Amino acid sequence: MSSGHDELNDDSSTHDHKAFKFTIEGGKVTAVFELKDGVLEPKSIDDDGSETYTVDGSQVVRTEVKPFGTEITRYADADGDGLYLRVSEQWQSATGSPDDRHHFRFEGDLSFSPSDGDDHIAVRGGEDSSGGHGADDFVIREAAHLRIQDFSSSEHDSLKFDTGLGLTSVDHLKSFVTDAHYEGSDLVVNFGSDVSITLVGVTPGQISWGDVSVLS
Repeated sequence: MSSGHDELNDDSSTHDHKAFKFTIEGGKVTAVFELKDGVLEPKSIDDDGSETYTVDGSQVVRTEVKPFGTEITRYADADGDGLYLRVSEQWQSATGSPDDRHHFRFEGDLSFSPSDGDDHIAVRGGEDSSGGHGADDFVIREAAHLRIQDFSSSEHDSLKFDTGLGLTSVDHLKSFVTDAHYEGSDLVVNFGSDVSITLVGVTPGQISWGDVSVLS
């Protein structure tokens, strides 16, 4: 079991992804913590039934019911250090919604870890996203500062915007670009001051708008 303010040598900044710890008693998750700056900070669990945590074998499953569907996230402690990382995420659209413009379109599993195959990779703010080898779809679902470590057009990688924010086309997406520049060898595309995508090590000839699609 974990306490709320354990200090750990592990820091979320040393992980490519955010790290979590769960208190599990009698096969049930009773508390959730997120590792921030080496300290486990407690996270609230909604008690209105919209957010639940369950134990499924060696994994923890978080289910959150949102206005337009349900988001299911799986966590695993692969190295046995007590810290769990997100391994996959799935969206299930609500049926009978009067307005489906805000639904995510892709309903398969999104992965948070790279592989040697063709992956659908979740891109999240504050984390480094990597697809490994293969033709990977980097799926963007939030407006934040995003960072992709190994985008490769030559491996047929792509950027897929599945935001549920009403984007209708690539041209519509282009209209929100306010700046594109290089920081060292990294391409940074800004969409205003609060949203950006950093493509690590990508040169001008290694990406085009043909590598981008909008799921609408």
